[in-house]
Amino acid sequence: MSEIGTSLTAVFDYVWDRFTGRLAGLTDDEYFWEPVADCWTLRQDADGRWVLDGGGGFGPAPDPAPVTTIAWRTGHVVGLCVGRFGDRLFGDGQLWAGGIDPPGTTTELPAFLDENYARWRPGLAAASDDDLGLPLGPAWGIYAEHSRTDLALHVLDELVHHAAEIGLLRDLYARR
Repeated sequence: MSEIGTSLTAVFDYVWDRFTGRLAGLTDDEYFWEPVADCWTLRQDADGRWVLDGGGGFGPAPDPAPVTTIAWRTGHVVGLCVGRFGDRLFGDGQLWAGGIDPPGTTTELPAFLDENYARWRPGLAAASDDDLGLPLGPAWGIYAEHSRTDLALHVLDELVHHAAEIGLLRDLYARR
């Protein structure tokens, strides 16, 4: 394992464990709680599939950015950032073309968490320093010249950022 990969994997594991531990005891009511009007959340479409409002945060956010529920934040950071980016960078890229299928209940949440972290962690842990220094390439559009390390740091930033917000939402829900 590379020095960079070792450090990144250790930090990801620490943040992931803290994040998933913070989700312990989460109820469906709390998962879908909308602390203000017009929150972005997770909703069923006409076919019964669970989808994230606003495309899950893929693309520019409106200004001002909407307040989002725990369901939305979890779907965004775990499904899009960890799962899809992991599949696209380290896997076969099939998840990128399909949906992220966020869970509609907290009972399904642990499997969603495990499945998506399994798309990210092994690839990161196995990457050499040379691999991590490679540019993402043309398929990543305006980020083509950014390195895989840059992407890993972006995903880490998203995970820390949304995990902290989820923790705050849980605190506010408990004291509403």
